[in-house]
Amino acid sequence: MPHPRPVMLIAGAGPGMGRRLAELAAQRGFDLTLAARRAEHLEETAALVEGSGAAALVAPADLSEPAGAQRVADLTLERFGRLDVLVHSLLPPHLLKRVLALEDAELEAWRKSVEVSTFGALLMARAAARPMVQAGRGAMVFVTATSGLQGYPSVSAHAVGKAGIHALMQCLASELGPSGVRANAVAVGVLEGATRRSLPPLDPQVRADLESVGDPRLSALRRHPSEQEAAEAALYLASEAAAGVTGQILAVDGGRHFH
Repeated sequence: MPHPRPVMLIAGAGPGMGRRLAELAAQRGFDLTLAARRAEHLEETAALVEGSGAAALVAPADLSEPAGAQRVADLTLERFGRLDVLVHSLLPPHLLKRVLALEDAELEAWRKSVEVSTFGALLMARAAARPMVQAGRGAMVFVTATSGLQGYPSVSAHAVGKAGIHALMQCLASELGPSGVRANAVAVGVLEGATRRSLPPLDPQVRADLESVGDPRLSALRRHPSEQEAAEAALYLASEAAAGVTGQILAVDGGRHFH
C-alpha cells in the first residue's frame, strides 16, 4: 500500500532555517527525511518533527560525496516508498575574505566552499530526480543566498557557489519539467538574528563589508526577514500552490533586491 503522506527530504536539516522548515512541513502533512553531516543536530530536529505527529527518518551522511547523497535517497525510498520534495539547504564552510587578500593556503578552502554548494546540490538533485521522474511528479527547492544574485566584497566563495546552484536549478527545471518535476530556488538575504549567530570571528575589513551590505535600511521593508518567513517561501515553492512555477528564484530579503 502506498505511503499515505507526502515525503520531503531536507538536505541540511540542522539548526536555523532548515530546522524551522522541517517543523512547518511536519505540521502541514509531510513526513521527512532529515539529512546532514552531524547526527546530533538531526536528532534534535527529528524530536520536533515527531512532536507534530510526523514521521522522521534521520540520515546522517556526507552529502558532498556521491555515495552519501545516493544513500540518503535510497534510505528515503526504503522507509517511505516515495520522495515528493527535495529541499537542498546546506550551508558551505564560511570563507569570508576579499579576493586579493586570499593567501595560497586558503585557496583550497575557497574551492571547497564552492564545491559543497554546487557539486553537493548536483549530487542530491541527481539522486532525488530519479524516483521523481519515475513517479511523474516532484519538486526541488534550493535554498541559496542573495549573494548569488549580486556579489559583494568578502563573500566571493559563497556568492559563486550559490550562483552556480541557480544555474543548475534552471537546467534541472528545463530537463525535468516534461516529466512533471519542478525546480526553484529561494535566495535568502540576511535573516533576523540567524546570519549573525553563525558567523565566525571577523577581521575589521570583512566586518565592515558585511555590515554595509546587511544594513536593513537598504531594503524596501526596512527590516530583515525571519527564518519563519524564509521557510514559508520554500514551502510555497514545494507545494501544489506553486504547481505552475518552475525555474524561478524567489528572493526573501525584505526587498533588498528586486529580481
